[in-house]
Amino acid sequence: MCGIAGFWDANVRGDDATRALDRMCGTLVHRGPDEGGQYVAPPISLGMRRLSIIDVAHGQQPIGNEDGSIQVIFNGEIYNHALLRGDLQVLGHRFKTASDTEVIVHAYEQWGTACFARLWGMFAIAVWDGPARRLVLARDRFGKKPLFYHHRGQMLIFASEMKALLAGGVADREVDPIAADQYFTFGYIPGPRSIMRSIKKVPPGTYLVFNGDQPAISRFWQLTLSDPAPIAEEDAAAEIRRLLEDAVRVRLMSEVPLGAFLSGGIDSSAVVACMAGLMSSPVKTFSIGFDQREYSELEFAAQVAREFRTEHHAEIVRPDVVSVLPDLVRAFDEPFADESMLPTFYVARLARQQVTVVLSGDGGDEAFGGYGRYLVALRAAARPRLPGALRPSLSRLARHWPDGRLGQARLHALGLSPERRYVETSAIYPDWARDRLFSDELRQLLRGSEPYDAQLSRFAEAAGRDFLTRMQYVDAHTYLPDDILVKVDRASMWTSLELRAPFLDHRLFEFAMSLPASYLVRGSGKYILKRALRDVLPQAILARRKMGFGVPLEHWFRTDLRRFAADILLSGSLAQRGFFNSEAVATLWTHHQSGRANNSRRLWALLCFELWCRTYLDAAAPAVTAVA
Repeated sequence: MCGIAGFWDANVRGDDATRALDRMCGTLVHRGPDEGGQYVAPPISLGMRRLSIIDVAHGQQPIGNEDGSIQVIFNGEIYNHALLRGDLQVLGHRFKTASDTEVIVHAYEQWGTACFARLWGMFAIAVWDGPARRLVLARDRFGKKPLFYHHRGQMLIFASEMKALLAGGVADREVDPIAADQYFTFGYIPGPRSIMRSIKKVPPGTYLVFNGDQPAISRFWQLTLSDPAPIAEEDAAAEIRRLLEDAVRVRLMSEVPLGAFLSGGIDSSAVVACMAGLMSSPVKTFSIGFDQREYSELEFAAQVAREFRTEHHAEIVRPDVVSVLPDLVRAFDEPFADESMLPTFYVARLARQQVTVVLSGDGGDEAFGGYGRYLVALRAAARPRLPGALRPSLSRLARHWPDGRLGQARLHALGLSPERRYVETSAIYPDWARDRLFSDELRQLLRGSEPYDAQLSRFAEAAGRDFLTRMQYVDAHTYLPDDILVKVDRASMWTSLELRAPFLDHRLFEFAMSLPASYLVRGSGKYILKRALRDVLPQAILARRKMGFGVPLEHWFRTDLRRFAADILLSGSLAQRGFFNSEAVATLWTHHQSGRANNSRRLWALLCFELWCRTYLDAAAPAVTAVA
């Protein structure tokens, strides 16, 4: 696991290029605390920071082919590197290390950009192809590893994190108003946009080619949607069990200590169960909880730990958000309002005291229909729709309903299509709430824009499939890469911890998506996964209600977080930015403090945004230190 950075710029040479790489890579030390490396040969300059996991002694980067004409820097893990190495050796390639990075070098040398489809794993890759005089950037299928870039004229600069790209000194920091609108809608910013106009994200499952002109982006993998496979339930369950065990097995490769996050939910428990059956020593497991019992899963995690005799480490988290949140905002680069970033960071910090690599259950809900909102949306879609003439009237009425009053969201939803209703389900600020929050100037800039375009276009791509599959397809292309995987990558790497997600093995995910919807949701979600695990996990774990990874924000905003949040949200700096209606912000705060409404998610989004502005807009440059 590493952090990578570099640029194509024929005007930056020698010591200037080295210093620029030093600045960029200096912001990535948390991703690679063990060592660094550079390759400078104008117009290309490549740099990286390494967290040593595989071939610790010899896997330094950049790595070149036999004559040095092709150079690679790489963030991630290639789980089938040993198989590919054997194939490449038969074809005549000679290796000097046992690292997976060198396999990428020779795979590219042999197959060109077609090599990326052969890689199993998580990756952000930069290839300097000297003979073809081109830079190639590639990102893994689901977007587990981040990759940002800025292009201007004959120059392109890239990095694993936006703070490293900004340290290059060429990308400006102008906020993209459309991205800000998306942030306050979803709590995250869907790619390929970023919060800054000048910076974009390489989309998951694609590669970018740059030769000094316009970047060209091509897709090497697409989540396909075919008719459901004709397979018996028993056979489907057996195949899921086989694929999951193999996904865990290949993710156990490591020369450093390895463990697992354990929430006590089905997904993380399944991963731990597989690990326990494959490892000769007890699995190290890690859990966190809160004082508020309704937000703590520690008792379930402890039950699984006892069942599989793990070496279990658990911690009750006290709300030290005031000290942690500003550093986490720095870690995430963009405004990010998923409050589960806090427990993810806390459990990563706990695990890093013992191990360097963890496995997690991320991706199980998307693959197997585990979200409660899927069930709600399926029930709503099955109900008869109101006559078309009534729907606009209901939406207009909802806009004038007192914000936060019971029934406002339901009234609005009655006028929506099932697709639109689903994408608005988890909106932090629905349309009418953003109208009240945003200043006149920002609303003018947003005239004609639609924050739901990315989701609705994915629904259209999946036309013809059942509604559950379409929702999963939308989430796999938006919520998963831009929320879930951003959260786990930034929170874990901020503590220099590598996280691997077996449920995001593309073979397992593709198989799950090929199954009939009735195999996934039957009364509740994950039916076929539970059947696959019924002789593995305790019945109490299989039957328990899904909790999610929440935090007691509503309580914190009225207690421990109250003074800190009030100083920021009601401050002059928030009002002076020109983004918001100060009266609307004050009303949100007053109504929450009085108990009239639970505005915790909306206040949290505002709090994280203002802290981001202070860090990345007001500060001269991003700091290079991480949370200890």
